[in-house]
Amino acid sequence: MRTRFSALAALALGATLALAAFAPVSATDKAMVRVMHASPDAPAVDVYVNDAKVDALTNVPFKAVSDYLMLDAGTYKLGIKPAGAAASDPYVLSASATVEAGKAYTVAATGPLASIAFTILVDNTTASSTTAKLRIVHFSPDAPAVDVLTQDGATKLVSNLAFPTASKYLSLPGGSYDVKVCATADNSVCPLDPPALTLEDGKNYTVFAVNSLASIEAVVAVDGTVAATVPPTSTVPADGGSAPILPALLVAFAAVVGVGLFGRRLAGARTR
Repeated sequence: MRTRFSALAALALGATLALAAFAPVSATDKAMVRVMHASPDAPAVDVYVNDAKVDALTNVPFKAVSDYLMLDAGTYKLGIKPAGAAASDPYVLSASATVEAGKAYTVAATGPLASIAFTILVDNTTASSTTAKLRIVHFSPDAPAVDVLTQDGATKLVSNLAFPTASKYLSLPGGSYDVKVCATADNSVCPLDPPALTLEDGKNYTVFAVNSLASIEAVVAVDGTVAATVPPTSTVPADGGSAPILPALLVAFAAVVGVGLFGRRLAGARTR
């Protein structure tokens, strides 16, 4: 199953900006926070931080994953409203979150609209030049706990992963891998069978299983990458500050890799 992404014209920040190069994140005095829309029946949303709309995160559709926002460590009020809502309109969802310097987070709006909630994951930004890292995240609200297996079923990589949780990262040699996600005790029913995934040494990946069980699909994101140059004004102050928010940050979508199965099996995978 191949996931398609389209660019969001609404994410242009009033001018045509060239896409910046991306580089691995190292420990800094900032926290890194990205946002994902994983609520299958919710409309496109605008994202607010400390009651200020983030210009780079407007009209965000289902399945979109943003790049990381560079934030000072501290506690923030996060909120979402339907795209185009007025400043005076109520939030569909809001919550406070505390972030630490040198760490990276995924903040996802998960579950059906009637019970939508924020799910916060801590992302691994420590890369290894000799291996890739991969984790699986269960964001399909009506799917049971799942197992992740190699395509031939010989190796179980992840067991009993429930909504809305993430597996540990697996450390794998770079290459092409073919897996399936199975939702029954005997693993005879496998609702998610994405194309083979190509992993590169030195990169960390997250595969999000999203949508309802009947339409479950995979969204792939690279963890721990930010724009190589982020202007000083691109930070959001904690505790209700009012500095300009992310005027030059572009949202990048995760790429879904559709190559054929030509690589190694995952039988030798080890969990890290």
